[in-house]
Amino acid sequence: MSIVLQIIAILICCAMIYGLFFEMKKKRLSENQSLIWLIGTVGLLILSIFPNILHWVAQLLGISWAPASLIFFFLIVIFFIIFHHTIAISTLENQVTELAMQVTLLKDANKELEKKLEDRHKEK
Repeated sequence: MSIVLQIIAILICCAMIYGLFFEMKKKRLSENQSLIWLIGTVGLLILSIFPNILHWVAQLLGISWAPASLIFFFLIVIFFIIFHHTIAISTLENQVTELAMQVTLLKDANKELEKKLEDRHKEK
């Protein structure tokens, strides 16, 4: 990796870390999501500072082309992010269904109370 590319990668990682902290401060990014992004960004920063780690990992895994190991790890991380989002979406769907049922029950109870009030006013 050339020194110019290495400096650009380090600057981009630092900008991403700054952006993550900015979004966390503004409460636009949850702690769980920011932790995942922070770990990934710090990993890229480490690879940017020490690019020989990628070659060492590739040799350890028996991969002849070092960037292929990076792609492999990106796919694993993306898989876990998608899995995490799937769990979160399923949980939110269940909560929305439960809330919709509760709203329906509350509307029915409200109609019954309004009817009872109307009946009492008619009796008087």
